[in-house]
Amino acid sequence: MSTRQRWGIAALLLAMILIIATFPMRLALAWSGATDAGVSAREVRGSVWAGELVEARLGALPLGTVRASLSPLALLGGDTELAFSRTDERLGALAGRLHGSNPRGVSDVNGTTSMSGGLGMIPVDTIRFEGATLRFDGAGKCTSASGRIQLAVTAPIAGLDLSRGLSGPLKCANGRAQAALASQSGMERLTLSFDGNGAYRAQFAINVDRDPAMAAALAMLGFKAGSGGFVLATTGRF
Repeated sequence: MSTRQRWGIAALLLAMILIIATFPMRLALAWSGATDAGVSAREVRGSVWAGELVEARLGALPLGTVRASLSPLALLGGDTELAFSRTDERLGALAGRLHGSNPRGVSDVNGTTSMSGGLGMIPVDTIRFEGATLRFDGAGKCTSASGRIQLAVTAPIAGLDLSRGLSGPLKCANGRAQAALASQSGMERLTLSFDGNGAYRAQFAINVDRDPAMAAALAMLGFKAGSGGFVLATTGRF
């Protein structure tokens, strides 16, 4: 190989590196399937290796402004893996990885975000992720789920203080992701299940322990008496 050929190959490699290094994150997200996985943002800045998603959302969950980068190893394998992180004094820290390929979803998510609109009639304010992984196949069925989540209910329900939240593990059950959550006292329980398209079912049960005043207050809020206490069931979409 001549010196001219070696210089030509070196120049071509350098040009390819420069193109890849400066490839816009906006175009990469459009081509990667991240939109199909539920990612949106008011504005996308920077390159695939050092991007920023302004006012990003994952479905109905607001993520705020996050730093983001695509995994080169995943791209070489034909997959899409987007690492994101947020360090915000007001919103708190949030980090994880988004997978736009099949199975799509998120992995290793830690941190807190607000829940826009709560869970229908259940006034959930925030959701905290602890090593959470949720992956779904092309049909929206749960393929893997692990870690824990914690839901905080800041609005009072019949005088109950649930600001410390209800927490529990994530798992797959009957093709859906499921979390069986309980308060610290165990008197309040919330079972939440959802599919890869964001359609959820939630059942909130409260043991009134034969308190007629509490039972009456819950009945006025739409809770129904059942074997496990008073239950409020709701459905919707994230």
